Amino acid sequence: MKVLGIDYTFFAVSDMQKSLTFYRDLLGISLARLILEETWAEFEINPGTLILGHGDSFTHPGGGMVALAVDDAEAAMEELKQAGVSVYWSLEETPVCYLAIVEDPDGNRIIIHQRKDRTVG
Repeated sequence: MKVLGIDYTFFAVSDMQKSLTFYRDLLGISLARLILEETWAEFEINPGTLILGHGDSFTHPGGGMVALAVDDAEAAMEELKQAGVSVYWSLEETPVCYLAIVEDPDGNRIIIHQRKDRTVG
């Protein structure tokens, strides 16, 4: 077997409307489709897809992480803090990047990530 890449990241959520507000409205990620009577939402983030699932057919909320590339991690974190988003890990500088971890309404952890060389993916 050979893994070719990541096709999508999936999070189970407890409240689709709160999650749509967080990902679409607060983080500014474009909603590609909302299907199955609002139990499945897909957000296109080139080069991948973020999927949210709500309902009994999905596992319990929480677990897993996705790293979102941003152009200015410090400004992004300030905006998220002002919006009252829970910060799990404060902004930190590493030799290659800046990163912080925030939590969505279900406690799913989202990495806010900025590479120093400005590459994405």
